[in-house]
Amino acid sequence: MSTVVFESWRGKYADSPRAVSERLGVLRPDLRRIWVVSDQDVELPDDVGRVVRNTPAYFARIAAAKYFLNNDMMPRYPLKTSRTTYVQLWHGTPLKRVGFDVPDAQYDGADLYAKRLARDVKRWDYLVSPNHFSTEKLSSAFRYDGSVLEIGYPRNDALSGPNAAELRDKTRAELGLSPSARAVLYTPTWRDDALTGTAKPNPLAAEVEQVLANTPEDTVLLFRFHHLVAASSPVPRHPRVLDVSSHPDIQALYLASDLMITDYSSTMFDFAITGRPMIFYTYDLAGYRDQLRGFYFDLEAEAPGPLVTTTAELTAVLNDEESLRTSYAGAYDAFRAKYCHLDDGHATDRLIEAVFQ
Repeated sequence: MSTVVFESWRGKYADSPRAVSERLGVLRPDLRRIWVVSDQDVELPDDVGRVVRNTPAYFARIAAAKYFLNNDMMPRYPLKTSRTTYVQLWHGTPLKRVGFDVPDAQYDGADLYAKRLARDVKRWDYLVSPNHFSTEKLSSAFRYDGSVLEIGYPRNDALSGPNAAELRDKTRAELGLSPSARAVLYTPTWRDDALTGTAKPNPLAAEVEQVLANTPEDTVLLFRFHHLVAASSPVPRHPRVLDVSSHPDIQALYLASDLMITDYSSTMFDFAITGRPMIFYTYDLAGYRDQLRGFYFDLEAEAPGPLVTTTAELTAVLNDEESLRTSYAGAYDAFRAKYCHLDDGHATDRLIEAVFQ
């Protein structure tokens, strides 16, 4: 029996690898599925095996696997032999620069990261792209000239699939949201200077009480900090705030939400599939765009929602959702046409057909 090893976010059961694993369980029960986990407490379905990351068994599993699917880099040491097909799923359409396009990093370990990335890219047999725009940008940013599967992201099939409404209701019930609640998902990206301790505090976290005091009582904020900084980013305590940073399925959170606030995160491309409003809280736009990371396109020109820089502006937009929808309808349609053209609910099946023989 051939083995497929899955890894996501350094040991979580999540993202596109999860979508592929669950679909393979239906279409290809002849394949043995093994999941890399950060520890033995990670919850997995009963029909898959597990191996703990960075253990001798982990390295042996990857070396012997027929297929290895990941949404990030391999760790420093795993062996990838010629008998293993390595599918790099990555984890988002890029607005901000990635890979070797990132400006010179000013934190310890940056040189090591670049060397590891170069070594990892050489191992890829396939790179999955979510859209035509990403095919060009990711191939260039990673200096990758191998096979690209421009098929959409498997993780997003759930957003347009037949069970989307059911998953929305289920997730809202699990979160304790009433049917009348307006769930606003907040998904800020991480800042590179967080690694040096020089990043500015998140203004919305600091001023959430003022924002909620001036928005309708049915508004509930769902804070979803990036996994790289979630442990060091405290979520404010408030009866209308939920901490969902550790929720295992962000696609379920997209469906459960009625509106999203983000900044430069790739969540904007995924959430756009839902057609629900977005607000861009870009309080550090100039510094992030021009110095810290850099962009691949003009966010101000293409954003499918308003860019606001203060919590007062954010509050005003939250209080005028109808205008938000109508004013940005054209920009939203153009954004979806450019970045969501493959999000038809069948990306996973396309990947399985292309890769698994």
